[in-house]
Amino acid sequence: MADEEELPYEESGENTMLREAIDALRQGDRARTRDLMTRLLKTDQKNPTYWVWLSAAVDTQKERLYCLQMALQIDPQNATAKRGLILLGALPLDDSVPPFPVNRARLWEEKLTIPHEPTEKKSGWANPLVRLFSILGIAVVVIGSLFIVRSLLSPTAPLLISTPTRRPTITLTFAPTVTPAFRTSTPTFLGPTPLWMFLDSTYTPTPLYVMTQHPIVSRSAYEAGLRFLRMKDYPNALVLFQQAISLEPDAPDLYYYVGETYRAQGDYHSAKDTYRAQGDYHSAGDAYQEAINRDSTFAPAFLGRARANLGLNPKAEIINDLNEAINLDPNFAEAYIARGAYLVESNPSAAKTDLVTALEITPDSALAYLTLADAQLNLGENEVALESATHANELDMTLVPVYLTLGRAYIANGQTTQAISVLQTYTIFEPDDTGAFLQLGTAYNVAGEYEAAVEALNKVVNTDQRNAEAYFQRGTAYMNLNNANLAETDFKAAVTYDPLDFDSQLGLARVYFMQGKPGNAYLQAEKNALPLAKSDNTKAQCYYWEAMFLEQIPDKASADSYWNRLIRLPENAMPQEWRNTAFEHLNITPTFTPTPYLTETQIKTPTKTPTKTP
Repeated sequence: MADEEELPYEESGENTMLREAIDALRQGDRARTRDLMTRLLKTDQKNPTYWVWLSAAVDTQKERLYCLQMALQIDPQNATAKRGLILLGALPLDDSVPPFPVNRARLWEEKLTIPHEPTEKKSGWANPLVRLFSILGIAVVVIGSLFIVRSLLSPTAPLLISTPTRRPTITLTFAPTVTPAFRTSTPTFLGPTPLWMFLDSTYTPTPLYVMTQHPIVSRSAYEAGLRFLRMKDYPNALVLFQQAISLEPDAPDLYYYVGETYRAQGDYHSAKDTYRAQGDYHSAGDAYQEAINRDSTFAPAFLGRARANLGLNPKAEIINDLNEAINLDPNFAEAYIARGAYLVESNPSAAKTDLVTALEITPDSALAYLTLADAQLNLGENEVALESATHANELDMTLVPVYLTLGRAYIANGQTTQAISVLQTYTIFEPDDTGAFLQLGTAYNVAGEYEAAVEALNKVVNTDQRNAEAYFQRGTAYMNLNNANLAETDFKAAVTYDPLDFDSQLGLARVYFMQGKPGNAYLQAEKNALPLAKSDNTKAQCYYWEAMFLEQIPDKASADSYWNRLIRLPENAMPQEWRNTAFEHLNITPTFTPTPYLTETQIKTPTKTPTKTP
């Protein structure tokens, strides 16, 4: 690694941008620094120097901690990152790490240090007194920082650095203790909250379809417009594209990029099939339509119009425009990706075919892998879906929707801890996505983090007061927190909005049992849960719990009839301890060796979350 006080890549373009970022930081323009460092990180996510400088430009201590930890993860010998983490209390004091340079602290280091009264300087680090006071100063800062770090890691703060403790996947517990009955596949992962959370996650323009050759009179304005579009300087991009149009009014790609510029700002408007006079367009839809009017064989314009109409109305019928874009250019990867995303819920098989085709054309497309993972999850191909989502994340760690898909994939593969980590990250960027909070609450339940589950599920119920699954999951959390009254309220709400939900009906019976009402528990299970038990697994649950309820009434004869029903079911329909309990109550000694019970977590179809198309 290069000397930390020097800039790497002396003559490179990255170095120029890095110097510009540092100059902006020294001038106090942290927003400009963040923008430049973000762009640098998108080109090289493994550069520890970039992460160190970004740590000086972010707004919060949590973000600074994260950036410095990422730098240290990439370069474990990075003394600059170690010094910063020691000052923030994230690392213990280490005598082997030299203090900040006495004569000139780097700007980001100045921001990490706590102002103190100037002291007389001796001959530098070689002087024992200087070393002593420097170490004492660092120790004071570390102690102060520990209080801040502790507050960041409190249960009420978003977990940005710490991650859930690894726990084994919880299967449906059939003992008479209060345990959850989950209906979604359950997961387990350990890892830090992904770093991309501190990067810009706004609209990224569609990759250049083709660098059209333009006459010399319009070429400079066109190319400058593309540069401003990449930089997200939309007003200047519009001015330059419109200037190019005034010089070359029949070029369809100019109108297309005007549409991309409007779309980047969320100005969709409906695309009308009418001819407009030159320059008479004020939205993405208008501009794409104008491109089609100028050249009806220009494939990107049809893709753009489809995206504009979908942005205006998420239920818009856009398949014809997507088909036309592909018919006009069978090698148009972006159109295959867009059509795959459009079909991923209604026809995942067709979506998968489109996305495989797109990856044959552009094998490094993170968006294609992301959408392919969604299609594979919808087809039940959980293991390959996790591979696709992970690869998408490796290709572009700034692609926010991939963390939701990663969460779904981890859940489907029984990796709860990983699911919690990535869903925590996703919900920081998408705080209004109730589907993501529902999956996060479910994962917390499976991991036994019941208080955290309640907190996440409160966000769902407060937004969607008719969400039966959210009430079931929160009722399960309350039941495991021994709060039977709140659990009863939630299970009743769940069966109100979904009376055919077996798990909620049986959950309500178990709550009555917790409240010391075995008669009510038996009636609830017999009348409302048992008629919904269609599989051997659900029947086993009903027989076990109804036998337990009847034992407490007490009604020994009726209880024995349910114990007998239970042991007549296939062994793999229940855990072994249930069968043992039944034999004990029936005073029967088994004459065979039961096979081990392997169960999957009791879950319905995984709750689907709308897949957002960037």
